[in-house]
Amino acid sequence: MTSNYAPDKLLPNPLWHDHFIPTIGVIKEMMDIMEIDGDTDFRRSPVPGSAAEPPGTSPGQEAFRMGKIITPGTPAQLGAFGLFRPAKSQNRILTPTTQPLAVEAADDMLWVDFAELCGGLMSTADYLALAADYGTWVIDGVPSPSIGSAAGSASAWQRFSHVVDILHDQDITLFLVGHGPLNWDVAGDPAHRTGSQQTSVQPVDLARIASRLALLGRVEAPEPFEEVEAAGS
Repeated sequence: MTSNYAPDKLLPNPLWHDHFIPTIGVIKEMMDIMEIDGDTDFRRSPVPGSAAEPPGTSPGQEAFRMGKIITPGTPAQLGAFGLFRPAKSQNRILTPTTQPLAVEAADDMLWVDFAELCGGLMSTADYLALAADYGTWVIDGVPSPSIGSAAGSASAWQRFSHVVDILHDQDITLFLVGHGPLNWDVAGDPAHRTGSQQTSVQPVDLARIASRLALLGRVEAPEPFEEVEAAGS
């Protein structure tokens, strides 16, 4: 078994941690614990025996790797991938298990706002149920992981990590849309985290998100200074 947390740090939420202590005791009693904390993120490495393949091209990830991280999400950027912001008439209320979820569209794809998907009471069971029904997801309004905000709370990023894991494992196409910057590698580096960011999200969670999302291509608008230079030329 693998985990991003040492046994004593599992289920760190103080509201629930005490309830999990007996299970932690069983884990420590019945298992040998080995920490792998080197600089190599093996989730980005090729599958053994396929050294010629670039990182992340293992079988079963084809649909997931078709996804994109799009910033800032202009109509032209979205339209290039056949994505068009849903009309109000397409809004729906879904109930994957017990919690209602307001989505912008739920037809041939699921289009949902980050705050709705990760900022409420959705659980892993909800995400699994949604993954069974929709083969393409668009998560809009994704906050920047490097800029502190109410939308990017620790609990929201934890739920987002669960979403990304599920969509990766189920090989579902994922489009992430936000104003940016949407760079989880930089945000997960303690050297780039200041102020409230130091405690808002645990770096291990951002590292896990970054390793999964490294498989997605990026569509980014030019930097403002590039536009100025182009205009001047």
